[in-house]
Amino acid sequence: MMKRLGLVMVCLGLFAAAWLALGAAAPPEDPLADRKTPVVRAFQKAAPSVVNISTKQERIVQPYFWMDVPDVFRREFGDLFRPRRQVTGSLGSGVIISASGYIVTNAHVVQQADEIIVTLSDESQRKAELVSADPEADLAVIKMATDKPVSAIRLGTSSDLMIGETVIAVGNPFGYQHTLTTGVVSAVDRSIEPAPGQKYEGLIQTDAPINPGNSGGPLLNIRGELIGINCAIRAGAQGLGFAIPVDKIREIMIGLLTVRRAGKPWTGLRYNTTTPKAVVIKEVEKDSPAAKANLAPGDRIEMLDGRPTGDIIDFETSLLDRKVGDTVRLDIRRGDRLYESKLVLAAAPKPDGAGLARTQFGLHLQQVTRELAASMRLGTDQGLLVAGVDPGSPAATAGFRINDVIVQVDRYPVENLEMIGSLLAQVHAGDRVLFYLVRGRTVARAVLAAR
Repeated sequence: MMKRLGLVMVCLGLFAAAWLALGAAAPPEDPLADRKTPVVRAFQKAAPSVVNISTKQERIVQPYFWMDVPDVFRREFGDLFRPRRQVTGSLGSGVIISASGYIVTNAHVVQQADEIIVTLSDESQRKAELVSADPEADLAVIKMATDKPVSAIRLGTSSDLMIGETVIAVGNPFGYQHTLTTGVVSAVDRSIEPAPGQKYEGLIQTDAPINPGNSGGPLLNIRGELIGINCAIRAGAQGLGFAIPVDKIREIMIGLLTVRRAGKPWTGLRYNTTTPKAVVIKEVEKDSPAAKANLAPGDRIEMLDGRPTGDIIDFETSLLDRKVGDTVRLDIRRGDRLYESKLVLAAAPKPDGAGLARTQFGLHLQQVTRELAASMRLGTDQGLLVAGVDPGSPAATAGFRINDVIVQVDRYPVENLEMIGSLLAQVHAGDRVLFYLVRGRTVARAVLAAR
């Protein structure tokens, strides 16, 4: 009997010791758990992906020129008549969409910036560069320098938004970093005209306070998912903010990420954008790396180097970080069959930008330099100068003039003949192409039909 009792006591002692050990190892309860509302949890989930964006632009400012000023005055006060360099800046927000450092923001925040600085949630700063932009939709993708994966936001959907559901806006209004405001979805599919000739359609309307500096920041649902990018406020009105819906953002970003850039890694793939959460091939360019890898329209890419591809954005940002000559292993589903393909990334060919512009539109182009801009008193020192226009050409019919400066084609800024060549190489006869040009101190748009 005593032996049994001793054995029971030993067992109880071991059980108590194990219980105490487990208790010591268990994490302490969160003292703030009962105060963490859905808004708090959504913000904590998304905040590491929200960034502050500041830019710097250097521009040549032409002084007024008075023909009747005496020469002696010019000699004494010559500085008044020389071109000056003016430094300006802008401030906005953005959100990280890829762990490799790709960020989406508003086009007007970063367009024509000479320097882009991104400030992360931990207040560290990184330099970034513009990948491409769509001024019509006011969206841009930039890439910040990073040596390790960063926190990317989870993309939601805007197709099932409910009027009255809670939304959260995060940004940097007036430079106050990571400011949160809340509200509800007031309406969907709104159209606004913030300026003459500028119209945004299909926007989310919210009463979450949005102020200058919020531009490019995320609009979140209660799950902390991105459902829109804040883009505009209604001047003189309170409780009227607007955001670009995430479904539209996803479609535009696919186009911004897949544009062919001379000398950069190139696959020759085009995707089915009606299935953005799956990588389904729509078209394969002739003699491209994808064609040599025997890829075909309708193929679904399920794995990239042994990892699930995710959506088209994840797949493309993964490829953009590879180098020319790299080989990637793809798992392809074609019908009921799954097979492996090896794709060797090649350098995108360098098309003749000057020749394509002349053949398709009758434009004779020359790259703008700062020296050329100063000597010719151009309104910008970046872009392509129109040096000639063929009579009867699409450019002549649209009213292009000598000394106009083309700064953008469709969604993409053009700074040299290679860049415009990469874009025009994808244009076919009859396609309508949107040009942005600077004429003096004004910006104009023109749509030309390629011949």
